[in-house]
Amino acid sequence: MSGDKIIRDPIYYDIHIRDSEISIIDTPEFQRLRNIKQTGLTYMVYPSATHTRFEHSIGAMHIAGEVSKGLEGVDCNLIRIAALLHDIGHPPFSHSLEIRGYNHEYYTRKIVKKMEIENYSPKEVIDVLQYKGPEGSLIGGDIDIDRIDYLLRDSYHTGVAYGSIDYNRLIRCIVLFEDNKPKLGILEKGVVAGESLLIARYQMYSSVYMHPTSRISETMLKNAVIHGIEEGLFDVKDLSRMDDIDLISTLRNSEGEGNKLIKMLDRRKLFKNVLTVKYSELSPYEKWILINLREEEIRYIEEELSEKFGTTVFLDIPPYPKISEHRITVLAGERRYRLDEISPLAKNLKWAYMKSWDVRLYGPPDRYKELREKIDSTQLKEILLQFRDRYMESPILDILRKEDRIRGRGKLLSIVKGRGLSESEILNELQKLIFSGLIREEVVKVRGIYRYDYSALEG
Repeated sequence: MSGDKIIRDPIYYDIHIRDSEISIIDTPEFQRLRNIKQTGLTYMVYPSATHTRFEHSIGAMHIAGEVSKGLEGVDCNLIRIAALLHDIGHPPFSHSLEIRGYNHEYYTRKIVKKMEIENYSPKEVIDVLQYKGPEGSLIGGDIDIDRIDYLLRDSYHTGVAYGSIDYNRLIRCIVLFEDNKPKLGILEKGVVAGESLLIARYQMYSSVYMHPTSRISETMLKNAVIHGIEEGLFDVKDLSRMDDIDLISTLRNSEGEGNKLIKMLDRRKLFKNVLTVKYSELSPYEKWILINLREEEIRYIEEELSEKFGTTVFLDIPPYPKISEHRITVLAGERRYRLDEISPLAKNLKWAYMKSWDVRLYGPPDRYKELREKIDSTQLKEILLQFRDRYMESPILDILRKEDRIRGRGKLLSIVKGRGLSESEILNELQKLIFSGLIREEVVKVRGIYRYDYSALEG
């Protein structure tokens, strides 16, 4: 069409933009993404990591179009539009500020609901964003277009020698199949390309996304914004309309604790890491409590430690690694396998992810030496004991303690569903329990098919 355009992109070179997509890109809601950094405060470590959600969204749209070309029954135009809009509800600085219940997927749906989209209703786009239909499998599966673009783009803009994916090969090997609902998988000849995705994600996770300085900076920013909310500068919902510039300007022109933290970030006068507690140093129940703590409970722990040591202390608990790429379905003839069933690399990387996770305490730079000498993991663990009774209950763990061993994931799901949990809730809790080391998942090969057995471990 005469209104179509070409955008030059450092990753894919020429990206073709259709007229209907330009009308979305030119809306104020989408233009806001120009000023929302893709990787939060990673630029404090990697100065060139100032790329934004704007170019990532366009890149995700391009990848969605390329993948859908080889798939039957997928509406290419619809998936491109859904990919273009999938991050429109992000707060400033992206995932760094998913605080106080802010959920970017909820705000994305809320924004899309009010948009005018050529040839499609907002509901059709929202259905895809909620992973419905064959198009939804490209947005929220074990292998999705979002992940392919952000790994390539984040690697390029940070300048690290990681994040390399054989994405052209991967795209050619992606197939759509039915498994109660449409799902994406890869052909057996694409296993090496699938492994490249795993390696890229692991290397970027450990060297970029979990970089110690980035984590400290984002913890300071998060607490500055919490203070801003408590001081009445803005509401949580306002984050869906603000960009990085709005937020920083508001905090710089305030007079409270948030202003102090922003000024420290401006001068790169960062808090220091005074304690690191590694995955291997925590008991299964301590890990279970930590990854289940609510925001107000983390705040309580920080206040307890701050009062004890006479200064501000921040507790940094990163999300546990969900590592969904290891579950990519591989289609080998008539059989289907999970990638980590047939790839030793995928299986070992899963545990490497877990063991790279840790919890950290940060203190002011002028109290660094003193706090390093005073604080040890025992003090943190003593406070965690206060939450043990609250988080002792788990329907899955309770069942496994009674059953001793359940053979097959399907059987486990059917039993636990009787407790009133949805399948997504069950799988989420199952991942947490495996990560914490409270249950064991054992892969058993039975007549050429892999079965997943579960048993409880001692906490």
